[in-house]
Amino acid sequence: MAVRSVSLIKKSVDSTAKTSVGTAYDSAKKATLNLVMPEGFPYNFHLEGVFIQLSSISSATKITMKLTQDSGGDEALVTATESNIDVGVTTSSDGTVIYKIDLDYVFDSSPIYCYMKTDAGSVTVDSVTLTYHE
Repeated sequence: MAVRSVSLIKKSVDSTAKTSVGTAYDSAKKATLNLVMPEGFPYNFHLEGVFIQLSSISSATKITMKLTQDSGGDEALVTATESNIDVGVTTSSDGTVIYKIDLDYVFDSSPIYCYMKTDAGSVTVDSVTLTYHE
């Protein structure tokens, strides 16, 4: 009989609003995502998805994000990935973008960082959520 391994999905959330996110990456507007890790590094994780909640959408139709292991945004874990903004049903200036990552990575430290930019105009990033498991 096969043994089924179960790993619980964890999440990290940065819910500090980043206003006027525009068409260029801005290190002052990155999201900081702290991974819950047992004591001791390195540690293996499987990154699952990134969920970004938006408001104050002005002319933007797409968001490009990348995850980095350094706060300066130079050492990418996930390279620039674009997603269409799915606007709200009742409020068209609110929206969401979702990215499927599916990546195994050995982390030497936490946190990791999410950089975001628009294709046009600007948005407010209300929250960034990363899901992952061991």
